Amino acid sequence: MDYTKAEPVIFTAAGETDQEREENVEMVSGSPGFAPATVIVAEAIHKDADLTVLDFTPQQVNIRFRVDGLWHPGVPMDRQTGDYMLAVLKQLAGTDYRDRRSKQKGKFETEYVRQKQKFKIVSQGIPTGERVGLYLDYKRPPLETVEDLGMRKSMVPQLVDLMKMDSSGWFLVSAVPGEGYTSAWRGALDSCDRLVKDFFVIEEVKKVEPEVINIGSITFDSSKQETALTPLPQLILREPDVLAFPDLPDGKLLESLCDVSIKHDIPMYFRNPGKNAIDALLRMIALGLPQPKKFLDQLSGVLCMRLVRKLCTKCRIEYVPHPQLLQKLGLPQGRIERLYRPFIFKPGMLDENQNEIEPCSNCSGIGYKGRTGIFELLKMTEPLRAAAIKSPNLAALTALAKKNQHISLTQEASVVIAQGVTSVEELQRMLQS
Repeated sequence: MDYTKAEPVIFTAAGETDQEREENVEMVSGSPGFAPATVIVAEAIHKDADLTVLDFTPQQVNIRFRVDGLWHPGVPMDRQTGDYMLAVLKQLAGTDYRDRRSKQKGKFETEYVRQKQKFKIVSQGIPTGERVGLYLDYKRPPLETVEDLGMRKSMVPQLVDLMKMDSSGWFLVSAVPGEGYTSAWRGALDSCDRLVKDFFVIEEVKKVEPEVINIGSITFDSSKQETALTPLPQLILREPDVLAFPDLPDGKLLESLCDVSIKHDIPMYFRNPGKNAIDALLRMIALGLPQPKKFLDQLSGVLCMRLVRKLCTKCRIEYVPHPQLLQKLGLPQGRIERLYRPFIFKPGMLDENQNEIEPCSNCSGIGYKGRTGIFELLKMTEPLRAAAIKSPNLAALTALAKKNQHISLTQEASVVIAQGVTSVEELQRMLQS
C-alpha cells in the first residue's frame, strides 16, 4: 500500500535557521533514499505507530511498528535502499549519516494528512549492523478523566464515593506498567474534589509525572537517601487534605505512611502494579507489611485499569456467537444477536472474485484502531478484609468477591465486547498478557 498517494509528506528538517532547515531538505530531496524515507514515515503515521524500529543486518533492513502497545512486522527492505533511506532520515534529523557506530539523537518535523507530527530518531551501532528507533509524537485528544479513558458513566459516582474520605483512609489505584499505568493514576486523581481541598503528590524527583491540575507536586531525592517520608514533616505543617503516593518500594515505608495518615487524619491514595483489582491488593500485602490488618482496615477500595485495543469500525467482521460463548462471557443469549472480530490483512489475500484485497485504509490492515480502558472497581468489605488477612491468595479472594456480587474485570470487558468495541480475541490477549 502506497501511503503517499493521497498526500505528500512535507518535511521540516533540523537546523538553527529557516534557511538551514530548507537547505537540509533540499539536500536530500533528490536522493534515491528520499522516497523510501517518505514511505516509512507515512506508514508510521498511518498506523499510529509511536515507535518504528529499523534493524540493519548485512543483507537487509527488518522493520517493526509498535502500535497500541503491540509489535507488527513491516516489509523488509534491501540493505542498499535502507542505507540510502537512513542517510536521508539522519540528514533531516541533523545527525551524521556517515557515523554508523556511535549513538546519535536528532529530530525533524512533518506535515501529513493535514496534521503536524514530530519525530525523534535514535541510532546506535550494534554487532550485526545498526538499530534505529523512529519515535512519533503528535497531538492526540487529551485523556484526562476516567470517562475519557473508557470508564462506564455509572461507575464514576461509585469511584468518587470510595475516594471521598474526610479523615484517615486509603485507596489503591492499579494498572500494568507500560499499559496505562500513568493514565489510570491521573484519571483517578482527576476524579477527586481538588477545587476545595489541598492535594499533594509525593514523588521521586527523577520520576515526576505529568501535572494534574490543582494537585501540588512535592519531590524527594532517593540518591540522597531520601524517601517519601522525608518531606512530610514540613508538608504536614501546611495541613494538606489529601496525600498521594505513586511509588511504594516496600511494606515498611507503606506502614509508616499509614501511621502518618492515622495520626493526622489525612486520607492517602496509593498506586501499585496489578493485573486486576485483587491481584493489586495482594501485591500490596506482598510488599511486606508488618501489620497487614492495619492497612486493610483503612482501605476503602481498589481501582484497576487494563487497556484493550478497539476494533476498527471500518473493517470489523460481524458474526453470530455460539450460545456457549455468550454463556462463558456472562452475556444474555436472547439479547446479543451479533459480536465482532477483527479483519487482519495478509499480503496476497483475495476476495470472492479472486481480486487482490487492499489493507484497510483506516487501520492499515491491523484490524484494530486505538485503545480503551477496562475498569474494575473493588469495594472493600469486612468479609474481604478478613479473608485477605487469613488466606491472602487470588483464588480464595476472587471466589469471595464473586459471591458478594463484585463485577470482575472479565465481566466489564464482556460488556465492551457486546457493544462491538473490542473482540473476544482481544480479551483473551489481555488476560494472558
